[in-house]
Amino acid sequence: MEHTKKHKERKIDSAVDMSFPASDAPAHGKATSTEPPRRPADRKAPVITKEAIEQAQRGEGHEEIKRSK
Repeated sequence: MEHTKKHKERKIDSAVDMSFPASDAPAHGKATSTEPPRRPADRKAPVITKEAIEQAQRGEGHEEIKRSK
């Protein structure tokens, strides 16, 4: 237990040394905020397949886009 605490303290000391002469202390732990995130935190990037890329290259875009033309 003591080894882990000393290791964390060394990491914090190192971060402080690297941030000098900045006025803000280095952040550690989770980010804090009083506002909810603008997007869901579990949001993932879309999966783009090779077929979708090839379809776009041929000019066969998304169905909604084709309908609006």
